Amino acid sequence: MIHLTHRPIDFERDRDYVLECHCRINYVCDSPWARVVPYEDYRRNWFSMLAQTDGFWNALQESANDPRAIAEIIEDGTGKTVGYFWGAFWEDAEAGLSCLELQDLYVEEAFRGQGIATQLLAYAEEKARAAGAKLLRSGTGRENAASTAMHKKLGFEIYRYEFEKLLQ
Repeated sequence: MIHLTHRPIDFERDRDYVLECHCRINYVCDSPWARVVPYEDYRRNWFSMLAQTDGFWNALQESANDPRAIAEIIEDGTGKTVGYFWGAFWEDAEAGLSCLELQDLYVEEAFRGQGIATQLLAYAEEKARAAGAKLLRSGTGRENAASTAMHKKLGFEIYRYEFEKLLQ
C-alpha cells in the first residue's frame, strides 16, 4: 500500500491543477453525447465557460471553509502529486441528517491500479464518521465502469437515477 500524505488545497498555487483534474473527471463522467469530441476539444470548451470554472472554484472554496470538508491535494511519500480529493458536508437539521458528499476524486494515471482511490474512500468514511455524518455519498458517470465497480465493492448502493434526453 502506497503511503499518502494529504495537504489542504492552496487556493492560489493549486488552482490550475485542480481545475484540470475536475475537467478530466467531468469528461469521463459526462454523457456519451458530450464525449463524442476528443478530450482536448471538450477541455478547451469547458475552460472557455467562465461560469463553469468560476462556479466550480467558488463552490470548492466555500465548502472548504467547513472544517469537516475535504479539499486536499494527495501526494506520495516523496512529495509527488498523486491526485486531488474534494468532499463537501451538508446537513438537513430538520431530518437529523448530515452527509459528506464526495464531489471529486482524481488519481493521476501513473498511480492508478494501486488501491489509492480505495484508500481515499476509506479516509473519507473515517472523516465522515468522526464528524457525525450519517451518510457518505459519491457519484460517477453511467459509463465509468471502474468507478462503479469500486463503489459497489466498497458497499455503496445506488440511491437515485437521473435521466436526460438529448433534443436535436
